[in-house]
Amino acid sequence: MQVQELIEAPSGSGGATSGGANWLMRLAPPALSSRLVVPLLAAILAILAIAGLQYAGSLFIPVAVALLLTLLLGPLVRGMTRYGVAEPVAAALIVFGALSLIAAVMVVLSAPATEWLRRAPATMRQVEDKLRTIEPVSEIQATATSLARLAGVGNATSPDSTIPRIQINTLGRGPLERVGWTTARLVSGILSILFLTYFLLASGSMFRRKIAYLFPSGTHRTRIKRALAEIEGQMSRYLLLNTLISTGFGCGTWALLAAIGVPNPVLWGTVAGVLNFIPYVGAFVTVVLIGIVTLATYDGTQQVLLACGGFLLLDLIKGHFVSPMVMGRRMPLNTVAILLSLLFWGWVWGIVGAIMAVPLTVMIQVICSHSERLRGVAIVLGNWGAQRPR
Repeated sequence: MQVQELIEAPSGSGGATSGGANWLMRLAPPALSSRLVVPLLAAILAILAIAGLQYAGSLFIPVAVALLLTLLLGPLVRGMTRYGVAEPVAAALIVFGALSLIAAVMVVLSAPATEWLRRAPATMRQVEDKLRTIEPVSEIQATATSLARLAGVGNATSPDSTIPRIQINTLGRGPLERVGWTTARLVSGILSILFLTYFLLASGSMFRRKIAYLFPSGTHRTRIKRALAEIEGQMSRYLLLNTLISTGFGCGTWALLAAIGVPNPVLWGTVAGVLNFIPYVGAFVTVVLIGIVTLATYDGTQQVLLACGGFLLLDLIKGHFVSPMVMGRRMPLNTVAILLSLLFWGWVWGIVGAIMAVPLTVMIQVICSHSERLRGVAIVLGNWGAQRPR
């Protein structure tokens, strides 16, 4: 209306006024275009936010990890405060106790992990030699060699084959300098996570109250406090139960591999427990690693089938019986949302983002479920139908 009044307003400037009016008429958007302004601005802000998350990953990753650890360890701190322990003292005991436990596990696993990495090239050669002795694999290799010869590639097994080689000259930092920078970034990230988690746990519900005081009305403050308390409770329950399930899954994998006689079962049980936080992809990577180690250890395929089949059976029991029984029949996210979250967070933050993908997406889904405007996003991400989420 203001644009139309400005166009129709009288002016004494003659032709200049007519030219300005025509220019404004050309710039005046129709009603349909005005409806696209908000979605367009939202898309631009989303692209800028994603670019910021990817560019400033060294800043946001410690904050995200500390936030998830705070939600995970928060119930333990609150449980200690019920017995008269001050929140800062309880937070210090929980954080440094968890740090000591992680350090002890890393010390125990460092020796077998280092030994396996040292023997990895020889192990892969053993696996390759044993695969060639398997009849189906040898037939497939012979067929591939024949097809390569027919295609004009030449003798694929000849060492004189003319294969183009690309040499990459790595200029810039040397190996020691790169290791130094990587170590410094890793140590700074761990210290940031440690202290930020401690201060978040020691502050208790202070930040929740501060967020509620951003809203002027008392009614809105009460609703925001209740919603934040529910979000914190749901996320803490999800993270705690998921951690317990992953721990039990890792212990079950360790017991299975120890019974079969696979070397370093504690190492592979820990790997299975950690990768359990990455749905689908984690189980695939773990079963491949178990197959490689078992095939390099034993001559026959019986132990390989037993180890891989037993692991897949454990994963099936965990996914279809244990998780629904412990976390409820309705999972927080649907399968499409889980896969998309793995792709997105893995692309943004790498392997750390892939491990945190499901907890971060569950947090987004829980937050959106407590907002009337964003409830549709919660329904799209959730594992329910079109009904109203609880």
